[in-house]
Amino acid sequence: MIGALWTGISGLASQQVALDNESNNIANVNTVGYKASRVSFADLMYQDSIGKGSTVTSAEKQYTQGSLNLTGSSYDMALNGDGFFVVKDVSTTGTSETYYTRAGNFRMGDNGTLQDASGNEVQGWAMSTIDTENDVVSTNSNLTSFTSDFTSIAGNQIIQFSNKIQTFTAKTTDYTSTATSDSEELSGSGVKTMSTKISDVEALISEYEAALEEYALDPDVTSSPAIAQQTVIDFPEGTDSSLNSEGDQIYVYINGDKITQDYISVTTTETLTSTDLDGDGTVDSDDQNIAASRIATYKALADEISNVTGLNAYTVSETTTSTDTIYAQSTDSSDVLEGIIKIDSIIPGEAFTVGDVSEVNGSIETAGTSTTITESVDGSGEGKVESIMEALKDAVTGSQQDIYQDTDVLSDDDGTAITWATGDTLSYTLNVNGVDVTVTSANTLTTYAEAMEDLITKINASDMQTEIQAININGNLVIESKESGEEFSGVLSFTDSSTSTTYEKEKNLDLSGSTGAGAEFMQIISTIDQTTSQSSLQLSLESLGLTDSAFGEFSVDDNGVITMTQDGVDYAIGQVAIAQFNNNIGLESVGDNLLASTNSSGEAIYTINNENSTTVEGETLELSTADLSESLVNLMVFQRAFEANSKSITTADDILTTLIQMKR
Repeated sequence: MIGALWTGISGLASQQVALDNESNNIANVNTVGYKASRVSFADLMYQDSIGKGSTVTSAEKQYTQGSLNLTGSSYDMALNGDGFFVVKDVSTTGTSETYYTRAGNFRMGDNGTLQDASGNEVQGWAMSTIDTENDVVSTNSNLTSFTSDFTSIAGNQIIQFSNKIQTFTAKTTDYTSTATSDSEELSGSGVKTMSTKISDVEALISEYEAALEEYALDPDVTSSPAIAQQTVIDFPEGTDSSLNSEGDQIYVYINGDKITQDYISVTTTETLTSTDLDGDGTVDSDDQNIAASRIATYKALADEISNVTGLNAYTVSETTTSTDTIYAQSTDSSDVLEGIIKIDSIIPGEAFTVGDVSEVNGSIETAGTSTTITESVDGSGEGKVESIMEALKDAVTGSQQDIYQDTDVLSDDDGTAITWATGDTLSYTLNVNGVDVTVTSANTLTTYAEAMEDLITKINASDMQTEIQAININGNLVIESKESGEEFSGVLSFTDSSTSTTYEKEKNLDLSGSTGAGAEFMQIISTIDQTTSQSSLQLSLESLGLTDSAFGEFSVDDNGVITMTQDGVDYAIGQVAIAQFNNNIGLESVGDNLLASTNSSGEAIYTINNENSTTVEGETLELSTADLSESLVNLMVFQRAFEANSKSITTADDILTTLIQMKR
């Protein structure tokens, strides 16, 4: 009888555990990500073939996939497949505990990190800290992240590599409002109108976006730079040319379009040639006028070509060495008279076709020639992207151009003209790496033009050459920055030897400006390195060093890559980690929808880019796997079993009582 009592008691205890487990399932029927558990019974030891009752061997969670419910809340996530989100309970002392969960009802915490409902920080591969030296290209040295002034998107692409994710983002300020036409004083040196500068930028933006898309399709392609085409066109010169009078013209076909320049009639008092250009047997003023007219016509054609979107053209000098022919930009009269114009594509990798080159005198056409000295190379991968980005940066911002005319320089403080005399000098001072560098023209030169050329030579040979270059364009002293967006503030001085007075000269504000559209450009490359250790995921774009505004629109893709979208730009800022275990049942439940790893479960297993057949569903939550109907049925079964076990106890007790009474 005593055995029956203990057997019944063990049954009561087992059914009570089963009731407790089922009650817990019912209580969590609406708990996000909850996995229902079940109890397993086992019979106890036997004596004389009679068992001694039952016990609960385990209460195990059943890791089956729960139903997915679309919530529309951007921070919600659900796992479709095996695996767990990883969270850390970070204490104020810096210690932390790692837990695992299927509950993806996340939020942005007060510190900007992605957190679960209890404030634990979600773990994953975070965006690397922005290296402002290597990850940011900015034409404004004071800015390393996007501000509200950067209103135009020049390119945006998220690129998935085998072990990292990179976001390429380029933006500009409003180049349509800052672009201005180049001064006609610079004719022949690649001058562009305002509208052409804008169209150049827009053409390069299209090429940059296309290069990024191509790179994203094959991120492992070998990197090679794109190279811009360079072609020279050469018109007949000297007596071989019949370009002598009004009605004549020169033309060139580019990409099938005819670009024509009519003869520009110019009179001059200068001596520009010693050649009898009109064939009358003497070199007289008519020949000088023809020379001046040809110079103006060649420069004007170069300007016309420069205003074809994507092209830049300028007159050049030709120097032949034993190994090469060198074409250098020049507006010097003797060089321009050679009739050579160099055409550059400003879009690396984009070829252009040059057809007929000719001059027309009445019914007589005299053909010129064209020679491509640098072939266009398309490039590939990051090298192509970088080449086009640099060209885009140049077109958006351009180089600072300070222009000084002789009339601006040769005057006193009241604007009264001063005649150049031997002994006068020009000086230029520029601060280079914290040190003032000054160069001065020789005091033995008899003309301003000679002094200017001497000063140009000295500037370009000094320590200033790292920052600026000096050029003579049509008799104007032009000083420009070597890099787009690099600003400088040099001082030009004129010393009048007759009075020993030095005058500091201002650049000509009407002529000075920028070779580009005069706007700001910035490119930022951000990286999620999937070979690094995991950490909390920061969502604030301001804290990440991307923009000056913290918030963006949150989204997550099926690989767990988190994207923040702000002002139409997508930034990949992290990737949620998915942990998997050899034995999910071995995980220990610790409450708050959290699980802890144990020796039985083994250590968490991660794969790069979460390539583990489990997908992340955004704006979705996984529902509890507790089945209310099944649980209610189980409750009745366990209740009946409990009552039956209690009956066996009372029956044994009644029999035991009867036996005791019989003895009495």
